[in-house]
Amino acid sequence: MVSNGEDWVSLFHDGRVKVASRTHLWDIVAVERHNALGQAVTLAPGRTIDDGGRTASAVTPDHCVALTPARGDAVAGVVAATNGTFVDFLHNGTVVVGNDGRDIAETFNTAREGLEGGASGRGGAVMVTFQGSYRPRIQRRCDFLVEIPEPERPAHNRLYPGEYEVIDGKIGG
Repeated sequence: MVSNGEDWVSLFHDGRVKVASRTHLWDIVAVERHNALGQAVTLAPGRTIDDGGRTASAVTPDHCVALTPARGDAVAGVVAATNGTFVDFLHNGTVVVGNDGRDIAETFNTAREGLEGGASGRGGAVMVTFQGSYRPRIQRRCDFLVEIPEPERPAHNRLYPGEYEVIDGKIGG
């Protein structure tokens, strides 16, 4: 798990990437082809939600990117994985998730504002799934590298109790 101090990102061995927050929902604001083989999606902090007085997470991230909001949309830090996936953390809280050799198969943007499933489940999360299994030979420059073993078949996305899917900006699925 990696974090920007408020939100966190999990890179799964099956190639999926989950971007999550306890304090806001996410807006899918752009999808781009950043090179001939890869796609990226830009996720911006959306509507703020009440965090229910939640305390800080007991889980310590493997890497934390420091943000300076005054620097706006400049890149604060880059996390990359050996499967070609990358996560750019921008100073304004925006997160860009992409892959240097694969297209996006689906974005699954979920939100839970109630307490169903417990207070720790409240917030917004976007699961990004990529197509295929191509692994670029040249590794992207980054501040933190995540080792991803040989590809596994991605798990199916599903809603948990109290969650709903945000359809605006959805890719695939």
